Amino acid sequence: MSPQITNKITTEQLQEMAALYALGALTQHEARAMEGHLAESQNGLAEELAGFEAVTTNLAFAAPEQSPRPELRQSLLTSIAKESSLASKEEPSTPIISSHNLSQIFSLRADEGEWRELGTGMLAKTLFVDQSRDIVTSLVRMMPGTALPPHKHRGEEQFYVLEGDCHVHGSCLGPGDFHRAAPGSIHESTYTVDGTTFLLIAPADYEILQLAR
Repeated sequence: MSPQITNKITTEQLQEMAALYALGALTQHEARAMEGHLAESQNGLAEELAGFEAVTTNLAFAAPEQSPRPELRQSLLTSIAKESSLASKEEPSTPIISSHNLSQIFSLRADEGEWRELGTGMLAKTLFVDQSRDIVTSLVRMMPGTALPPHKHRGEEQFYVLEGDCHVHGSCLGPGDFHRAAPGSIHESTYTVDGTTFLLIAPADYEILQLAR
């Protein structure tokens, strides 16, 4: 655990924190406090930090360059080609969008994150990925007149409608309405007339079905 920066701090503690700062091993709060001490310091702390940073930079290039064995490189390329071939044959599903590099406490502002196209007329922005449970929390936006194909849920699905209309399982849901589907359940029809946005908590993908008409 990193030593805490307080208003009363010894020279030795500052030197230790400077070394950890150079290594990028401080928390965000500790790093900001350290930057405040650097701005106020009159005892050569900035010069000492520059020395630590020079050492960490040199360490990155200290290890001798190694070349992989030719057979290892060929094995890797073959494995990548095989996985790409299998992926191209799979039916389309909702992908996991890259998760954030989360700290213990994390906030994502309304203007942050990336909207990605999941299908024609449908966008999603990932808010959080729980990789241990394979659960994704995301915002989903469906344009007017768009629909999801019939699908089977591989795990529990929950969503909360924020705006617009969402027609699912014979019901028309609006802002403030909540919907839950159990693992293994089927949504034969999910669509919107005027467009909708909802908060979705669900597995990373679902099974596309071809139901008899």
